[in-house]
Amino acid sequence: MRTRTILRGVAATALTLSALGLGMGTANADERDGYLTETEFGLFCYENQENSVFDLFSGDKNFGDDFFKGSRSCAGQMVNDNTRSYLNRSNCGWYVLTNIDWQGSQGFVPSGYRGNATDTFKDRISSAMKGC
Repeated sequence: MRTRTILRGVAATALTLSALGLGMGTANADERDGYLTETEFGLFCYENQENSVFDLFSGDKNFGDDFFKGSRSCAGQMVNDNTRSYLNRSNCGWYVLTNIDWQGSQGFVPSGYRGNATDTFKDRISSAMKGC
């Protein structure tokens, strides 16, 4: 009888922990969801990291089918040729490029860097890739 009670307790604890684990989800948000996490590179539609963000964890060779998300004024606007600043929260540097397929003028954004795009890249970024 005592063994059965102990086994029920262990089973109940395992079920509870399993349910809690399933409900918690992942620690990191998904890329391209409009929320910049500590492992992502973010491109913003306004200067000084203002308004909507396009958040990347992996590269994207064509921003032509990507849109800003969220409730700010840039939400729903295409990302391609519509970025003015960036924040790199990734532990890798990122390359930004002015053409699709990782072509055109190339700039490098080091890990931890935040800044406004230069005239070469302001409203001209069409692709980005991780540098590590």
